[in-house]
Amino acid sequence: MRLVAALDELEEARAVWLAYEVEFAERRKKEKHDGLRRPGSVDDWHRLTWGGFGVAWCDDPAVHPREPLAEVLRRLIAALEREPGSTCPVCGGEQLAWKYDLDHEPSAGPVCTDCGILVPRPVLTPESLADARRARLLVSA
Repeated sequence: MRLVAALDELEEARAVWLAYEVEFAERRKKEKHDGLRRPGSVDDWHRLTWGGFGVAWCDDPAVHPREPLAEVLRRLIAALEREPGSTCPVCGGEQLAWKYDLDHEPSAGPVCTDCGILVPRPVLTPESLADARRARLLVSA
């Protein structure tokens, strides 16, 4: 029964991701038509997660969001479509710490200490990114 529930959750997340891929492709096609050949920095996240790999990455399997994967994806995608913020787009956590040597590309970045998600850099303000780097320095000291 748990396996069936897990498969249902993955299928819902897959549908969310595929809808995002279609919207992304349509937007890029329009941008190219309008003369914007080079994708913006927000699209770096999409490039790094091409094909859906590592979209909602948690480096520590013991620390992960409580929400279903489809909801996590919806929140990440919504965050990419609005102005950058200062909290985790998945759980609203305010504590972000810069982590190095992640088992994924990018190999370093802001990680939410509450839900463990590697937060895409484009969804955070420059101040939040700097705070996450400082939090890393404080934790290391």
